[in-house]
Amino acid sequence: MSGKRGLHLPHIPHPHIPKPHGFMPHVLDQYIHSKWAHYVFQCGLAAVSLIFILLVGDTVFKTAIVVGIASSAFTVFVIPDSVAATPRKVIGGHFVAGIVGAVISLSIQSTGLNSLAEETRYFIDIAAALSVGIGIFVMVVTNTEHPPAAGTSLGLVFYGFDWTSMVFILLSALLLSLVRVALRPKMINLL
Repeated sequence: MSGKRGLHLPHIPHPHIPKPHGFMPHVLDQYIHSKWAHYVFQCGLAAVSLIFILLVGDTVFKTAIVVGIASSAFTVFVIPDSVAATPRKVIGGHFVAGIVGAVISLSIQSTGLNSLAEETRYFIDIAAALSVGIGIFVMVVTNTEHPPAAGTSLGLVFYGFDWTSMVFILLSALLLSLVRVALRPKMINLL
């Protein structure tokens, strides 16, 4: 189907579009010359959204959680047409991953295994890896697949569950989704 004439798939390079010339021709995206305004606008939206999220949330010390949200911003603003950028996937993925991470984290805390986790890092590493695997499974089963949400599960197990982190994650996912919905007509896929 992609071989038919007239079918335009913006994310697949086309042989009839001239490739960049000059110094390091394969470093720049082939569409930058015609879509630079979209590049600046959408990457600026990602930066402004993250500035707002990080200033309000003030949770930079929980790196894995913030990295998950930053990765969601990349998905939402760089490939807004992708299924992974839809509100169901962004909010739902972080919600599911948050629940899984919370259950595993609270299980460790309530059973007294947190002393074992403090003694050996291997225990918490295994628990965090399991939370990511289980989180992926539940996201796939519930049709809320959002790859950046894996950082949510990981962060909640590494740093321990607290309601502040969960609220931060869900409000951040909601904010990114609202910005995407509001500005969707002005955005294109940059990949």
